[in-house]
Amino acid sequence: MKKSALFAPIVGPIVGMALLSLCAAGQAAAKTKIFVSMAKSGDRFIDILRDSVVKSAASDPDIDVTIHDAHNDGPTQINHLKEAIAERADAFVVLSVDGKTGVQLGQLAAQGHIPIIFLNRRPPADKFDGQASIVLSNDLVAGRLQMRLIADKLNGTGNIVILRGEEGHPAAIDRTQGVKEILAKRPGIHLVEEATGSWKREEGERLVSQWLASGQKIDAILANNDEMAMGAINALKKANIPPGKILVAGVDGTPDALEAIKSGYLTLSFLQNARAQSAQALVDAKKVANKQYAEFYDWVPYELIIPSNVDSYMQPAAQTAAR
Repeated sequence: MKKSALFAPIVGPIVGMALLSLCAAGQAAAKTKIFVSMAKSGDRFIDILRDSVVKSAASDPDIDVTIHDAHNDGPTQINHLKEAIAERADAFVVLSVDGKTGVQLGQLAAQGHIPIIFLNRRPPADKFDGQASIVLSNDLVAGRLQMRLIADKLNGTGNIVILRGEEGHPAAIDRTQGVKEILAKRPGIHLVEEATGSWKREEGERLVSQWLASGQKIDAILANNDEMAMGAINALKKANIPPGKILVAGVDGTPDALEAIKSGYLTLSFLQNARAQSAQALVDAKKVANKQYAEFYDWVPYELIIPSNVDSYMQPAAQTAAR
C-alpha cells in the first residue's frame, strides 16, 4: 500500500504526458494528404500554376502536398493517381495531360475512392461516379467578352482573324466558340482567316506574317492566349504597322502582355488568375477530403485588362498567368 501510494503521484503525470504525446501524434497525422500531378513543366502557364500551388500549400499548415510532373505523358499521370491511392492520399489534384487522360483519371479516382480536383483544364465529361470538382476560369465567357469589346472598337465593321490554341484543348475550343457566338450577331464583321497557333508565340508570328504577306486586309486579331497575341504583335512590328492600327486581343494577362498594353500594341487581355485557381483547388481538395461540399464547377472569374487599369496589374503583388 505504501509503495502504491508512493508511486501514485508519479504515475498520474506520466500517464497524462503519454496521453498528450498520443494526442500530438494524432494531430500531426490529421494533416490532409494531397497529391498533385501537373501535366508538364517548361510551359509558362503551367509553371506559374505549379509555383502557386507550392505557395498556397506552404501557407496552410493543415495540408501535406506532394507534387509530380507527368512530362506530358498520360500513362505517367495515371501512375501518379495509382500512387496516391496506394499511399492513401486524401485527395488528388490534377492538371491533366489531355481530355482522354482526364476522363481516365476520373474513372480511376472513383474506383479508388479518392476525390479528384481538376485544375485549369476541364475534362470532356459532365459528371463522374466519384467525388470530383473542376477549378478553372470560364473560357466561353472570355471569348464572348473578347469579341464583344473588339466589335465595339471596330464600330461593328471590319475583318478579323482568329489565332486558336492547341487543337482539342478545352480552353481553345471554348474561347473560339465564344468569339464566334458574338461574331454571328455582328453582320458587319467578317472572319477572313483562322488557324491553330498551338498557344505558341512563334506560331502566332508565322501565321500573321503569312496573312499580311498575302495582302489580306485585317482590322483585328483575336488570339486565344497572350503568347500568340505577342507573336502577332511581332509580325506587325516587322511589317512596320504602328500600334493600334490593327487591334490585337489576348487572354491571360501575362507580364509581356501587360507591357504590350502599355505600349499600345495590345488592345486588351483578360487575367486568368493562376494564384486564385491553385489556391481554390487546394481549398476544394481539403473540403472533399473532409467530407465537405465543393462545387462541381468552381469558377475563378476572368478580369479585363485595358490601358486604363493595366498599371494596377503590373504591381509586384498582382498575380498574372498564361493560358
